Amino acid sequence: MDGGTAVSGAGAFVTATETASSGKAHAVEKKVNHGANRDQPTVLLSRTTMNQNARHALRSLVEQNMLAEFWTTFVWHLESRWSRLLPRSWQAQLARRSIPEAPRKQVRSVPWREIVQLGARGTPIEALLCADERPFSVYGMGMHFDRRVARRMRELRPGMVYAYDGAALETLREAKRLGITAVYELTSSYWRWEHKLFAEEAERNPEFAGLLPGLTDPARHLERKTQELQLADYVVVPSLHVRETLRGFVADEKIRVINYGAPPVRGRKQVAHTPGRPLQVLFAGSLIQRKGISYVLEAVEMLGRQVELTMVGSRFRANAKVDEACRRWRWFETLPHSRVLEVMQDADVLLLPSLAEGCALVILEALSIGLPVIVTLNTGSGEIMQDGREGYVVPIRRADLIASRLETLCRDRELLAEMSRQAQATAARNSWEHYRAQWAGMLRNLAWR
Repeated sequence: MDGGTAVSGAGAFVTATETASSGKAHAVEKKVNHGANRDQPTVLLSRTTMNQNARHALRSLVEQNMLAEFWTTFVWHLESRWSRLLPRSWQAQLARRSIPEAPRKQVRSVPWREIVQLGARGTPIEALLCADERPFSVYGMGMHFDRRVARRMRELRPGMVYAYDGAALETLREAKRLGITAVYELTSSYWRWEHKLFAEEAERNPEFAGLLPGLTDPARHLERKTQELQLADYVVVPSLHVRETLRGFVADEKIRVINYGAPPVRGRKQVAHTPGRPLQVLFAGSLIQRKGISYVLEAVEMLGRQVELTMVGSRFRANAKVDEACRRWRWFETLPHSRVLEVMQDADVLLLPSLAEGCALVILEALSIGLPVIVTLNTGSGEIMQDGREGYVVPIRRADLIASRLETLCRDRELLAEMSRQAQATAARNSWEHYRAQWAGMLRNLAWR
């Protein structure tokens, strides 16, 4: 029988076997977590891998005393004796998988498939074990995790389950069967909408068609996402843009919009704007067409020596123009977060002309340090920023308009400075603290229905 991993004990993780001998412990947990009162729902939160919005959702549940349990695939404890024995580079990587936001006794993990996946990476057996929907692929790991969480719900009986797209189908089915309120977060644009947009993009811009990875996802996995949307009682999305991509697929009354938050405002390094100094343009994200990389390169090419480009992000696959840009401009394939912030401090403007996003966290990060941005509405930032205030909002696929806005900022450094001030004011209004309060309030409202 599969065992979850209770993250308690002295080691980095400890396997909890679920046998008859553990029945007494489960009965105690049921007493603590069973059901929910109308004012304070107990929530089982489920997410395969962590990012900032999931961490703040978890933190919100802990702050509001609403967490039944949190489930994820792999957890690492930095204070364990194993962690202290590892090289610093390994410790830094594994730190990303620590969960300081919640007490250990409320965190459970299902790590073994991911451990195998990590061990197979770069070896001859990787294709055999981890390709497509094989057991140790991202999809196989997600389905295994989903089944394990669904089984736990039968024991725990929380008042509500909150799961994320792609690894929630069995969890939502079990919630329906048990009469538990099922809330589902779609973190990015709906896949059917994306496929239509990307097919058009591939036809319009064939030179970059190979940089549209969303078109290669397994059909069965995509259909599971549609079934998840149908099963959920409520669908939470991070922006009005994502809600629009669901139009005609999900009833409006099922959808709730909660924008992600910005980190605390930081001091902005003063950059000397000497006459003739090129505008320092930063692109941060995978070098793929989903992020609008061709339009970045086209706009920069139009302005010649007026701008200098820095790119932070990995290449998806070989592409002549992207490869040339990586050789020509300043390019970092990967950087630790602290170093990314330093690169942002050296930039004059962040450029992210994405075709499809949910709510791009890099934009909120940029605003928090006073870095003006040029983005599309499809980045999910339309309700956070205004065109001409913290930067510019342009339509998708308009390199000419991007170049025009960059040229304006190159000429008018006072406008650039004012946009920097407005960016930080906007970040302060849209903090993670604000997100956590809104998110918890939304869950309470849904529990009352």
